[in-house]
Amino acid sequence: MPYTPTIAPSAAPAPRAQLLRQRILHTACACAAALCVAGAPSTTLAKNSTGHKSAATDTAAKKKSVSKVTYQRSSSEESRAERDRRMYRECKGMHNAGACRGYTR
Repeated sequence: MPYTPTIAPSAAPAPRAQLLRQRILHTACACAAALCVAGAPSTTLAKNSTGHKSAATDTAAKKKSVSKVTYQRSSSEESRAERDRRMYRECKGMHNAGACRGYTR
């Protein structure tokens, strides 16, 4: 018969006690992480509000120009005239509401 070592009951913690210790450790780590994350933005805002920027960079930040967005039409996109013809064709005899508003005859 092979030798199987036995552990004294006082040497090994009970499974419930070990699980409780793990839960407490995980909760403590989660709280510490939350405090670190919550404290980071306030220090960043405090640094920016004290005026660490020079006057030249401060005025450059205020004078940002608005850039105009230009849209490029797709080659498969229908033109305005094509859409009008399609809408007149599809909306014949339908009610004058929704997408067909102004296209019914």
